[in-house]
Amino acid sequence: MEPWHSFTGDEALARLNTRRTGLTPREAAERLARCGPNEIRRHPLASPWHVLLKQFTNFFMWVLLFAALLAFVVSFLPGEEGRRLTAFFIVGIIVLSVALSFFQEYRAQKELAALESLLSSTAIVIRNGTRHRVDTTHLVPGDIIVLSQGQRVPADARVLESYSLRVDESPLTGESLSVDKSPQPVPADALLAEQTSMVFAATYVTHGTGLAVVVRTGMETAVGQIAHTLETIAERPTPFQQEVQRMARQMTLIVGVSAALLVPFLLLVIHEPWIDVALNTLSLAVATIPESLPIVLVFALALGARQMAARHAVVRNLSVVESLGSVDTICTDKTGTLTQGTMTVQWLFADGQLQEMSSALSMTARQMLWVGALCNEATLESPDTLIGDPVEVALLRAAHHAGWDIVHERARCPLVQEIPFSSERKMMTTVHHCDGQRLALTKGAPEIVLARCAFCRYQGEQLPLSDEHCQQVSQMIRRLEDAGMYVLALAEKVISESDSREDVERALTLLGLVAMIDPPRPEVPEAIVQAQRAGIRVVMITGDNARTARAIARSLHIGDRVIEAHELDGLSPHELRARITGIDIIARATPQTKLKALQALQDTGHFVAMTGDGVNDAPALKQAEVGIAMGQRGTDIAKESSDMVLLDDNFSTIIAAIEEGRRIFDNIRKFTNYLLSTSLGSVLVVVALSMAGYFPLSAKMLLWVNIVTDLIPASALAADPAVPHVMRRRPRHHDEPILNKAIYATIAGSIFRTLIAYSFIFWVGLQFGGVMYARTMLFTSIVLHAFTRVMVVRQLDELSLWSNRALLWSYGAAVGLQLLALYTPLRHLFGVVPLDWRAWAVMLPVVVGSSLAGIFMTRWILRWLPLWEENGSHSQGQQAVEQHPAHEYSEQHERESYSEKLPK
Repeated sequence: MEPWHSFTGDEALARLNTRRTGLTPREAAERLARCGPNEIRRHPLASPWHVLLKQFTNFFMWVLLFAALLAFVVSFLPGEEGRRLTAFFIVGIIVLSVALSFFQEYRAQKELAALESLLSSTAIVIRNGTRHRVDTTHLVPGDIIVLSQGQRVPADARVLESYSLRVDESPLTGESLSVDKSPQPVPADALLAEQTSMVFAATYVTHGTGLAVVVRTGMETAVGQIAHTLETIAERPTPFQQEVQRMARQMTLIVGVSAALLVPFLLLVIHEPWIDVALNTLSLAVATIPESLPIVLVFALALGARQMAARHAVVRNLSVVESLGSVDTICTDKTGTLTQGTMTVQWLFADGQLQEMSSALSMTARQMLWVGALCNEATLESPDTLIGDPVEVALLRAAHHAGWDIVHERARCPLVQEIPFSSERKMMTTVHHCDGQRLALTKGAPEIVLARCAFCRYQGEQLPLSDEHCQQVSQMIRRLEDAGMYVLALAEKVISESDSREDVERALTLLGLVAMIDPPRPEVPEAIVQAQRAGIRVVMITGDNARTARAIARSLHIGDRVIEAHELDGLSPHELRARITGIDIIARATPQTKLKALQALQDTGHFVAMTGDGVNDAPALKQAEVGIAMGQRGTDIAKESSDMVLLDDNFSTIIAAIEEGRRIFDNIRKFTNYLLSTSLGSVLVVVALSMAGYFPLSAKMLLWVNIVTDLIPASALAADPAVPHVMRRRPRHHDEPILNKAIYATIAGSIFRTLIAYSFIFWVGLQFGGVMYARTMLFTSIVLHAFTRVMVVRQLDELSLWSNRALLWSYGAAVGLQLLALYTPLRHLFGVVPLDWRAWAVMLPVVVGSSLAGIFMTRWILRWLPLWEENGSHSQGQQAVEQHPAHEYSEQHERESYSEKLPK
């Protein structure tokens, strides 16, 4: 890219082959044809068909489709028409699972579809010496554009003329304060935030007017380069999606191995007819594959998404609900995310004392706010609607809060002259006719204004400004700036009509200092404390200078280990990885710096959530494992690059979402444990009894079990509440499987117990009434065993039986449905017989005894195999927590955080 910021205005015009009177219409048309329209390439929203087809990328879906196809083919054999019910059931599971995922993701996409364009719709352009209003997409390099207050800059442009021009670049750089713009060139190696001779697309003019020549449009702009960076970041499956795919492959392998063992045995040893072998194989496949698992997974994730939606968070991708539980580092922008995004007056230094804005103000302090409201170009449309530069808006708000009627005071003391602010002067003066006097009011950089003062106001009296007082004021300026404050000095002077412009700003009377800051959002400090308690480290990445960033970070309990972007950019990849885990703040960050820091954290094994609202956050939002955009302040690119959008911009919602993610993972682990242990237990029963010459359970029975004992209780298990300590443990490693050693051990123990119990019950049934009776007892025992198995699984979290009423209702429904299957005409459909009291007298003690043994075995396993694996990837995060221990947050503590450096 050409360093346009380092050229003079005339050099830029010459290089662009244009002039101050602008291009001719013909030249503009030719350049438009050559350069293309001034617009950012946007990925169109996915069509409903694309969202629908995306749901079939899950390997589990293909396994279920194969099972359904197999059942459908077998149904055409003589006497096997009932197999179609099996096929239709499996297809119904697929349709319901796909529908839940589709509607959740498509609804989230529709909620974000009506986003504003990044560029203004029209701009005022000088062409052939005449001003025209044209569509911004028709702007070309060489066009002369007119900039005015309130306008969104339509393209990257080199400033030619500046009349107190200031621009809010926070969407692009993260810098809270507006930036003064002037035609003066700056060094070629200046950072984007330091290029004061340039204005950039997607930023806002907050003050003044100016002329600029367009140098870059569309994808060549700074915003366009960010959009191009997004295109180079490939989407990747989440660890959870990979884990589900792996489980599906394991289930398929189990079916294949079991079939490979069973089919030759039945054909060659027992000499079963091939049709019976095919039917046994189908039953085996139905028993092995937990058809309910995909739909319960989707139900659990959708339930979590609904809980988040109730907290004003829109989840754009269901799998991110579970991924939130693995987050161990949050990288966050400062402006508008940690802070309110609004400059606010915090302190006033008047009458020789520091006064908090919320306290009773002295007479001089009130007079100072009156000066700040009149020496001010911001407009007041209503007490809640102010338009203008953020600093001037803050002064108006402070004056209104102090009780001044701004509209009345401006009418009482009308403006008669203005000496405007400029980046060279760093001050502005307005002259007012007030109560028969001409009164000059001045505000500006403290050292500049102080140098022009000869007097000071002290408790209503005008006194000569002594060296001692100057020293006191200078010391206060340094202390306030060290605390991250933006400081202004305010002064006044009674003048005569004959005074020259130089006389007006000479021998002023100093009123005092105003200190303002973009304050933290009130919920953020406590949210960060909660994050630290949960083993989650917060890193602030901002465009602010190191001093301001450190002061904000301290007040938020983040820490004060800071590095500036230019230092970070000078590190090798190895050095960066070594240092990144010891950094709390990255100051003066560029979009490239944010992405580089994020990738370094990921390279060191961290699972990172990135929050942000600006254009500059978009590449990192897309690169992060969990990208979180702000809904109210967020730009379109930020929202489209994110996985989740906070509609209320509330940082504390992120912590609630992480807690929800941990709860969802706990529940996924529990119901997966439950479903696999029951499915694999059924598999071994089918295999063992088939090898013994019996056909224990039909496909219809297994489908009934899938509905009654799998789908209903597992869905209720997915709604289990969070355990009390869920936010007191370290984040789990993102590669930690759903089924770890402890879970596999409990599943193995469950299979062993159920195989013995089911075999015993089947044997007793043979003694009581033959194969049909034994099959019915086994069929019923599996349903009875479901509830007790749920209780064993919930031992993992030691949850109370009554903490999930839905689970009790689901088991009651399961038992009721099973009784209908036994004692109504439905028994003919399943091929079962009614059971007498003898069967129940055997089944109930065996099932209860097996469950008690399961509870004892689970507790014993957890003593030797931890449920939550220790891993080294979180050691740095835990170290950060230990170095910045959590403590109770209060408003008083926040005030002390700001004022700890200020003199009493």
